[in-house]
Amino acid sequence: MPKNDSHLYSETAMVQDVYTNKIVRLSPSVKLVFKVLEYKGLMTQKELVAESYLPPRTVRYALNILKKEGILEERLYYKDARQSLYGVKSPQHDEMMSNFACGVV
Repeated sequence: MPKNDSHLYSETAMVQDVYTNKIVRLSPSVKLVFKVLEYKGLMTQKELVAESYLPPRTVRYALNILKKEGILEERLYYKDARQSLYGVKSPQHDEMMSNFACGVV
């Protein structure tokens, strides 16, 4: 499938291609949290627990693993500053940050 046709090649497929090597060796619960975030977008930890049917402790563990792998994006949740919003980093974000670090941008 051609990767340059944006209407034929979805962003979800692009994210999956970039992170496949990192995700394949992780536990099923971490993979589930990744997939929920990939399809649903930004979510709080409570929303992840409700959506995935995993215990809160397992969701926290999965978020920590995804953060260590560099896959997780964490943002401030403006409605409640005690919580964070979590999402999957886009591949363009990583490329842009590496270009910035190298002085390309």
